[in-house]
Amino acid sequence: MAIQNGNPENYVGDTQCVNAFTGLNRGALYKLYYRQNMGNATLRAGLISANDYFDSTGVASNFLNVSYGFGAAMGINVPGASSYPFSSLGVMGSYSTDGWTGMAGVFEGDAIHPFEGPAHRGNMVWLEADRGGSLGGGKYIVKVGGWRNSQLPQYQATLGNDTNGLYTTGEYRWKQDGMDWGSFLEFEAAPNPVNILPWYTGAGLRLRHFWVARSGDSVGIGMARAWLRDAPYHAETDFEGYYSARIIPRLYLQSDLQYVVHPSATYPNALVGILRLHMRFS
Repeated sequence: MAIQNGNPENYVGDTQCVNAFTGLNRGALYKLYYRQNMGNATLRAGLISANDYFDSTGVASNFLNVSYGFGAAMGINVPGASSYPFSSLGVMGSYSTDGWTGMAGVFEGDAIHPFEGPAHRGNMVWLEADRGGSLGGGKYIVKVGGWRNSQLPQYQATLGNDTNGLYTTGEYRWKQDGMDWGSFLEFEAAPNPVNILPWYTGAGLRLRHFWVARSGDSVGIGMARAWLRDAPYHAETDFEGYYSARIIPRLYLQSDLQYVVHPSATYPNALVGILRLHMRFS
């Protein structure tokens, strides 16, 4: 993976980050792991981005605010967590049966520098249970999980304190008059007093195939709210809307508009516009 970009958060002053693709300018080996399937069970070990599997919301994948893809209660309180643009050495397993999936993983506590003393910079444990099925003509999935970050005192200022949290997400997808609808709801809690962001909630709605002439386009609206300790306005709220237009197969131009109410629960409201050109290979 190679990243070269600016940082719009420097202009907005927000905590949740308006652009999920913002990252340090860096080049790094991002993923390299071994996977073994054993019936209903799957084992992975190696260099993994844990957020690819834990605490993920598929319907929210086109939203650009970071919180929709990786809940702010973990991303802000544990900056060394294994999530884009970082990955870490770890091992995880999953087991699926009758609509249920259980997952557990242990990852090193410094995803920023995964090969520098990986056994001596703490660890992070993730647990999650998922339930999926059919309901009212559509399909749903509900996820409930928890995490525990254990870190050495000398690294807590940069990688996160000894702390833990819980999260739950729900998604519902259905089709009506040929249109493909999707909705989601997220909630995270990390009430430990050492955490600067104890609560987060998000919700959104996504629509595809609503225009026969442009079947590859999609549109979405969402809201992400993060509570912050000892801040003048107590919470930061982001309202986001996007339109993703397919130019040619696999190539998309996405326009995104966000209105951030009290960035970092401190600064004046901000209006942010982003254009994203991206190509999908799978």
